[in-house]
Amino acid sequence: MEDKLKTAGQAYRKGFTCSQAVFCAYAKDMGIDETTACRMMEGFGGGFGGMRDVCGALTAATAIISFYTSDGTPGTGAKRQQTYDKVCRAAELFQKEYGGVTCREILHGESPKAFQCGMKVKDAVLIINQVLEETAAGPKRKGR
Repeated sequence: MEDKLKTAGQAYRKGFTCSQAVFCAYAKDMGIDETTACRMMEGFGGGFGGMRDVCGALTAATAIISFYTSDGTPGTGAKRQQTYDKVCRAAELFQKEYGGVTCREILHGESPKAFQCGMKVKDAVLIINQVLEETAAGPKRKGR
């Protein structure tokens, strides 16, 4: 976990978008080289190509959660529902922290600026970890 936070933070400080920074922290574990990962995620920064829609950090979190939850098969079965549930949980946690899931909401109508979303990158990594650790029966509770 600490390695992911460090990698994401360093990538963001280098000038990668929020989506690139979060996704690249997990790229190696997913079998994707960093350059390919950064190329894939660039367009999601700034709320989907700078349009201030869904936050790029949350979009990257969605991709990562999907990678670890989905079995990659067609259909509408239990695995897909599990993926949707985890993505919705991540969005719920993100919204609770930032008052929305879009850059427009989070930044109160302002356009994204370089280096203003470092905490969102960090929190997206923490949310990914939390959501992936939660059991199907619900969040892990202390003493459990």
